[in-house]
Amino acid sequence: MARLASLTALRERNLALLVGSATVSSLGSGMAQVALAFAVLHIGGASDLGFVLLAREIPIVVFLLAGGVWADRVSRKHLLVWGNILLGACQAVTASLFLTGSASVWAVAALQVGFGVANAFTRPANVGLIPQAVSPEHLQAANALVDLSRSIMRIAGPAIGAVIVVAANPGWALAADSASFFIASTLMLRMRINEGERRPRRRMLHELREGWGEFRARQWVWTMVASFGLFQLTLFPAMLVLGPVVAKDKLGGAGAWGAILAVQSAGAVVGGMLGLHLRPSRPLLASQLLCLPTALFLGLLGVAPGVWLLAAAGFFGMLGLTCADIFWVTTFQQRVPEHLLSRLSSFDWFGSTVFNPLGYALVGPLAGVIGIPATLFGAAAVNAVVVLVIASTSTIRGTRAEIPLAEPDPAQAS
Repeated sequence: MARLASLTALRERNLALLVGSATVSSLGSGMAQVALAFAVLHIGGASDLGFVLLAREIPIVVFLLAGGVWADRVSRKHLLVWGNILLGACQAVTASLFLTGSASVWAVAALQVGFGVANAFTRPANVGLIPQAVSPEHLQAANALVDLSRSIMRIAGPAIGAVIVVAANPGWALAADSASFFIASTLMLRMRINEGERRPRRRMLHELREGWGEFRARQWVWTMVASFGLFQLTLFPAMLVLGPVVAKDKLGGAGAWGAILAVQSAGAVVGGMLGLHLRPSRPLLASQLLCLPTALFLGLLGVAPGVWLLAAAGFFGMLGLTCADIFWVTTFQQRVPEHLLSRLSSFDWFGSTVFNPLGYALVGPLAGVIGIPATLFGAAAVNAVVVLVIASTSTIRGTRAEIPLAEPDPAQAS
């Protein structure tokens, strides 16, 4: 019955196109993740790679809130179409620089600035488009199927990218990433969306203030976003900075860390499958509690008991995070009015990731002072405490799935 429900959901034209678009672009992005790193390292060093990645991340933070305002002002479908075209164009020029041997760190960084700006506008639009595109009864299935396709491509994409880097010029993988964005744009263009009437435009600052007021007025939203921000402050910096060091010193090196990350990705795939069918009566409470296994993973990483025990913990940690994300996004889309979805989504993205740079800046020096195990134990404790404190609040425990406050018009999914 669960498989039948998924197949029924995919019969919706818009949902099939959404999943196809997400699959193609995620495959290209996974290839580029490996290719760009090795391409930059070929013309520079580790600091140059850090500079290029920073050039991409800063515009996302700077323009994310503006992206949310524009996604509530204009057609989200067309914003995503043009956003994917800009992403593809940036990668096409980057690929040509490496293929012709004329790449420089500054030129690549400048192109990544454009890439980051486009990302800032497409992220909030993506969240707002899904409830416009599919029928209400298939909303969670849509989020789960899109997440599942991305999780699978996170396994396949880097592997294909690595093969291209070894066998040929990494520019070819970047060219494939460029093509994936153009294909995704074409698929989105074929979607049939009933845009409805947009509210009259006002000054951007006014609409931004309005979005902030609506964000503050929804305690369940800002409580969850605050928890995400504190959670990510420690999770990804501790895992991605200290994890490879632990693997190198105690687990056998890069191969061990690659195996752990691969099993984590498999956990995300299983989490996406479970997210298709599970319907918790208290989705926000479930979202919080499902984050607890990541604290166990960080704690075990501090002990370094062995590759496969860590891989198993990572599997369940990523499984929980994937399910949690599906339940959160679905609840968010159901309860926030359509005309506010992208603006509030931009505050969600901003609040969830704004502390990440601070975490990356602090985790290395902190580990140098108190040691890697103590830092990982501390990160695990912070994550567990944040989850348990937020889960105990009445606004999170009291939010039930069967009381949607705002539903899309079913006619919009035709």
